Amino acid sequence: MSGSNDDEGDADRVRLGRRLKEARDYVGLSQEEVAFALSISRPAVGNIESGSRKVEAFELNKLSELYGRTVDYLLTGDAPAEDTRVAFLARATKGLSDSDLDELARFAAFLKNSPKAKRRSS
Repeated sequence: MSGSNDDEGDADRVRLGRRLKEARDYVGLSQEEVAFALSISRPAVGNIESGSRKVEAFELNKLSELYGRTVDYLLTGDAPAEDTRVAFLARATKGLSDSDLDELARFAAFLKNSPKAKRRSS
């Protein structure tokens, strides 16, 4: 009887682990960096991502903050209504100098006005 529930829980944990790994890769963090932020070992992060270790509620909340994703997204895979790329860019540009931000803005404008961008929007 409980075997079926255990199998379902294991599958859910594997899906959660997959989403956590994808989110970590997306923001460009290493397992070591995540382990440091959570005060756990690097192998524990790998075990979470493989689904072989359960995630504590406080860890899931911290992962949500680190990855710029909602806890709901991490648990269910349902994408939030707002665009998470904005949050990612905000984190990625934090600490850049004013001149670096100006250069980044010029590059973004260049990309936006490039022939490829115009083809994609058609």
